Amino acid sequence: MDQPGSTAIKLTDDQAGILKEVLDAKLIDLRREISHTDSPRFRETLHQVERVLERVLEQLPVTRSA
Repeated sequence: MDQPGSTAIKLTDDQAGILKEVLDAKLIDLRREISHTDSPRFRETLHQVERVLERVLEQLPVTRSA
């Protein structure tokens, strides 16, 4: 379902798999950064980014590893 203000892209299975790997790796780094951040304002910004990345990952199809 498209939401107002949303953008749709079509990906091959390979592209979706690579994008998932990149986003998973970024989430690991982001969570590490969140745990080491002292600024509450910056931590909240990082949590917002984390939630967006998680929603994008939820929309990617589950792909099998080769």
